[in-house]
Amino acid sequence: MKTRFWELYGPDKLSKCAEWVQEDMDLETIECPLNPDHRGAGSRLTDLSVWLTTPRVENFVWTWQSECLIQDHVLQFFRTQGFTGYEVKPVKASFTKKSDQQPPKLWEVVVTGWGGIAPEESGVKLTYVCEGCGYCKYTGYSHPEKLIDEKQWDGSDFFMVWPMPNFIFVSDRVATAIDQEGFSGVQLIAPGDIEPTDSLRPGRLRWCMPDARAREIGEPLGIY
Repeated sequence: MKTRFWELYGPDKLSKCAEWVQEDMDLETIECPLNPDHRGAGSRLTDLSVWLTTPRVENFVWTWQSECLIQDHVLQFFRTQGFTGYEVKPVKASFTKKSDQQPPKLWEVVVTGWGGIAPEESGVKLTYVCEGCGYCKYTGYSHPEKLIDEKQWDGSDFFMVWPMPNFIFVSDRVATAIDQEGFSGVQLIAPGDIEPTDSLRPGRLRWCMPDARAREIGEPLGIY
């Protein structure tokens, strides 16, 4: 592998995605004082509770909302390797169909590493900010190979680039280890191979990162 950074992505996501157990989930409600169209859900206030749609559970599991879940043995491997830039939260998992076996222990990967703001050379530009609720809209990226500015990267093995909080980027060290271990349920995508998009609506950083870390990074940038 010669690529410096990679994106973690779930293969065949449409057929294998875990589904939220809606009655177990609690979300922050956002109400904009200036624009009623900006009303919606913010931070998730509860740990994940998911339905697993197949009894064959991969090492990596992905939800429809792009959350990344890993089995316990994967977490232990990550810890022995000393990977940085992430925390984990426990996941409650159940099978959609009755089964004699119990679901494996799963953890949600929460990225705390920082790769900075996507450079304008990538095509990403801020086009709108709501003064009432902070809702932001950006153009999409037309040159994904330029999304990561290494000068802004904090050196973490797991990191995000704004305004793409649902994209999990990793160092080559992580990518090489995942490839060598043969973990299932995950692909490694070179940034240049990420499919371009027209627009991005990322929400706020605190919706996807632990509050203290989100405040540290986001307040100076106006994205907390």
